[in-house]
Amino acid sequence: MLSWPRAERKVSRLVSSVDLEDLHNQIDSLRSYVNELAGSAGKSASRGYGRARDYANEAAHEAEDLMKDNLAASLVLALGLGLVVGYFIRRGTE
Repeated sequence: MLSWPRAERKVSRLVSSVDLEDLHNQIDSLRSYVNELAGSAGKSASRGYGRARDYANEAAHEAEDLMKDNLAASLVLALGLGLVVGYFIRRGTE
């Protein structure tokens, strides 16, 4: 086990051998690296969000066009889904 005075001596030797200016420069370079990394991640996330938004928008327009082209089938499908959901809701409350 390490005694307290011995630990203090080891720490004081470590601190005296550390160049504070070098440590400050390393911290500054690390800070700038982290800032660049965060900026890069933000730009990448923005591009991914934009692509996902465009894809979802395109899919919604395509679904709307298909629904307009097949109006009768869309109405029958909506009516059937409504009946099924209503049946399960009524069955769950009894």
